[in-house]
Amino acid sequence: MTGAMDVRRLFNVTQETRFHFNHWYGKRKHVVEHVMAHESVAVYRVTADQVEAACRSAPVVRSGSEPVEVRQWRPDFAFTHVAHHVVEALGRLPGWSEFREFCEADEKARAMLWTPAREVIAEVGAEGRAAVRKRVVSEYLGFLRDLWVLAVLRGHGLDVRVHPLADTVFKVDAWVERLIINPRGGSQRSEDLLVHAMPPFFFTDLGVTEYTQVGAAVLPSRTQLDRAARRLRDVLHPA
Repeated sequence: MTGAMDVRRLFNVTQETRFHFNHWYGKRKHVVEHVMAHESVAVYRVTADQVEAACRSAPVVRSGSEPVEVRQWRPDFAFTHVAHHVVEALGRLPGWSEFREFCEADEKARAMLWTPAREVIAEVGAEGRAAVRKRVVSEYLGFLRDLWVLAVLRGHGLDVRVHPLADTVFKVDAWVERLIINPRGGSQRSEDLLVHAMPPFFFTDLGVTEYTQVGAAVLPSRTQLDRAARRLRDVLHPA
């Protein structure tokens, strides 16, 4: 289990992170209360096969323009807050239809996503409905992509951790001990915040350059992730 206080003790250790945390903590109290109460438990039980099944359940996102109101739409709760809440409330990863139904039925998820989505749709009409749906599906697929990496690495025995507080405030997508992982590759969002930490954090590139289509999602190569997991195990737990 990973709670917000675990995240805060680990990452809120530099001048930069303290500034970010204090700024965030003093803003939207309803968001702060939700994130600080969140516990990551069920997300660690999700398997790679379950992620693949969820990917196959999702609708394909078609390219196209979207109204400026939808493009600039920034709900108080980030999508990662919603997705993690859904997984923990259900105790498992839902497919797309169940995810959508839960967001309509669950009081908290409805306030976080469903109601704000209906409000922006009301502003722009039928065109907005399709654009908002596309936006939410895209976010759902992005969450599945990150969860796929988490599930594969944990399947190799790596104690990879995630939490919405780490993601949205400290810019840490995932971590193992003091090793920061970016499931999407590229630069590390958290490096500028954590570079002065003592003892130091380390940042790793999983080295994924190949991807595969699974249902509506594009996932990192399983072969390359397996190779990355073995490399990380050698670094973290040398023989």
